[in-house]
Amino acid sequence: MKPIFAKILDGKVNDVYGIKVVDAPYFSTEFHFHEECQLTYNVESEGRRMIGDSIEDFNNEDLIFVGSNLPHVWHNSQQYFSDSTPDTHAHSISLFVHPEKIMDIFHEPENIQKLKNFFQLAKRGMKFNLSARKEIKPLLLKIARATEEITRLIGVLEILNLLCQNKDYVLLASPGYTNNYQLKDNDRMDKILKYVFDNFNKEILLVDAAEMTNMNKQAFCRYFKNRTQKTFVTFVNEVRIGHACKLIAESDHQISEMAYICGFNSLSNFNKFFKLAKGVTPKEYKKMLIVD
Repeated sequence: MKPIFAKILDGKVNDVYGIKVVDAPYFSTEFHFHEECQLTYNVESEGRRMIGDSIEDFNNEDLIFVGSNLPHVWHNSQQYFSDSTPDTHAHSISLFVHPEKIMDIFHEPENIQKLKNFFQLAKRGMKFNLSARKEIKPLLLKIARATEEITRLIGVLEILNLLCQNKDYVLLASPGYTNNYQLKDNDRMDKILKYVFDNFNKEILLVDAAEMTNMNKQAFCRYFKNRTQKTFVTFVNEVRIGHACKLIAESDHQISEMAYICGFNSLSNFNKFFKLAKGVTPKEYKKMLIVD
């Protein structure tokens, strides 16, 4: 899907940082990017997130730092959009920080360089693990509830300091990823993403995706590859493999069953693409998750 450019802090009295609490039936499905860096703590909900060219499942306690102008979206699972599951809701807390303006607060070269290095890393997106979540969660909650500006600012600086020091993270987008998106045709890639996320467990045809965007197959393939740096088939298979990883971790399905549940038409194709994506076979991946 094609991200849109979003104005987050533009025109606000405080254009250095901002806090946003979402408690809704589901998250916005727009693939977008903005100048501000974004730290998002997913309090409650699940689905798939796309950060640059990284596609992964997410659930409660997910903590992600998205760098400046890095396209991203958190797309909830299908039950969040269904009338038959009214009790589901999506709850998150996000901190937005303008990288250049926050650095203007500092005068010491050492602190400025530390932040520059961190913001540079964040251009690939960062998933922080348990140690960071334990430290960051109470600070985000404190900022969200604070009524005084000075309390919020101190909390923001504390969070940035902790993130700069924490090494318990995984970079998400690939090293060569670049944002090649333009501001026109905002809904084109949104349609593609929704189509894949809603139908990955069924047969997905290239011709259908092309027709959806009013292109022939050749033009669609060029368009998709240029903007995502991967083929449409690779993208679909990565979504399927992401769901397979979730099933392996959370269910008792046999590997042979998972192949078809995730949309693959044969077990051999499933094993092939799983190893390409994860570097191990599904059985080996399952063994890695077993804790003695």
